[in-house]
Amino acid sequence: MGQEDGGGPSWRDRAEWKQQVWSRWMEPLVIVVVLLTAMYVTRRKNYSIFRRSTDESTRSLLSTESQRSSSSDWDRPEDLASLHPPKTRRILGRWSVRTPNSSRFARHIHSRILQKFPFLIEMFYWAIALVVYRGTILITSHWYGGSQGLWDIAQGHGTSILEFEARITGMGSVTNNARWIEWRIQQWFLTGAALGDWRGSALAFLNRAYALIHIPGTAAFIAYYYATAPTHRRFCIARRTLSLSNFVAFFVFTLYPCMPPRLLPKEYGFVDTVEAEDASSVWMKGDYVNALAAMPSMHFGYAFAIGCTLVYESGFLRHLHPLGDEANDDLEMNGILKPESGDVPRSVASRVILLFLGILYPALILLAIISTANHYVLDAFAGAAVVGFSFFCNRFLLNFLVVEDWLLWAWRLEKPAPTTGYAAQSK
Repeated sequence: MGQEDGGGPSWRDRAEWKQQVWSRWMEPLVIVVVLLTAMYVTRRKNYSIFRRSTDESTRSLLSTESQRSSSSDWDRPEDLASLHPPKTRRILGRWSVRTPNSSRFARHIHSRILQKFPFLIEMFYWAIALVVYRGTILITSHWYGGSQGLWDIAQGHGTSILEFEARITGMGSVTNNARWIEWRIQQWFLTGAALGDWRGSALAFLNRAYALIHIPGTAAFIAYYYATAPTHRRFCIARRTLSLSNFVAFFVFTLYPCMPPRLLPKEYGFVDTVEAEDASSVWMKGDYVNALAAMPSMHFGYAFAIGCTLVYESGFLRHLHPLGDEANDDLEMNGILKPESGDVPRSVASRVILLFLGILYPALILLAIISTANHYVLDAFAGAAVVGFSFFCNRFLLNFLVVEDWLLWAWRLEKPAPTTGYAAQSK
């Protein structure tokens, strides 16, 4: 159903949907543009990298009030002319550890570059996540006895998920491929493509949404939220949640390699629509991707985390306070939403846009991962669960500040004061 006699999808050879070779580099190009733009927008204005003297603007950025507003991930002496006493860090809330204070290196040229462009720190954090992700491929291959052993185990996990979903949805007694919801959704699009209706164009769009939106969308969110979050503390919660979600997912990838539907044997009836349309980017092939990391779906996990953040920033959840009308009276006066401590006022239009995007983005990614046969429905639930767990445990990453302090000391580098929330508070 929805396929030609040759076995491929009916829209496979339509020239208008074929992706040109140059456009496969669109994803990394967009990411580079987003990150460089974020560096420029969030730069510290009125600060010179090459002017060695410490001016009043720098002192104000390192003041007690500024540090208080963004002290979730860093602290330092109030005055650069101090004796740079060591920092005290807490490990697991039980042990205190003394670490070196790298503020004495604030005038080094690489410290001043970071001071001018503090968003570089965020780029460094995500580079660490990429290194860990690459490690999962090597670890799982060694753990399960080589590529073929890993492939067989991952296939078994994938088919088990399909059968489990069929049982819990009441389709266990059905003997054909229709018992799987993922197959039914994809075939609905493929049938429309064979008939030449709008579903063919919709599937082509979803192929590109899957291939080209995930990493650029996450990078764009980090850049946007770093520049617009009311406080650095709130940004840190979102960033730590995403980062911890990565590490939890990497752990699951290692213990539970899972083959996506598109790679299952042909008798399961799934079509790799992204590859069939040449819609994948260079970062979806070869050493750039772990093809057996379907469970959990971090395509959806990231989108779910981003969506939750945007919905929260829209202020909509404040109207659902359990205290009812009495709470709403405190939150709203004359139709204008009162800002929480540290918030910036938002217009009705901006709140509606944030709410709309917060719902639309994860819904779009969910449809994309299922219709393109890249994930199971259960993968999406697992991705959301990973994000929820990471949100409640996000402060666990603060234990690694000890390692960061020693790295900064070894590199003779001072961590920059973040610009997040500073502009809003200084008005």
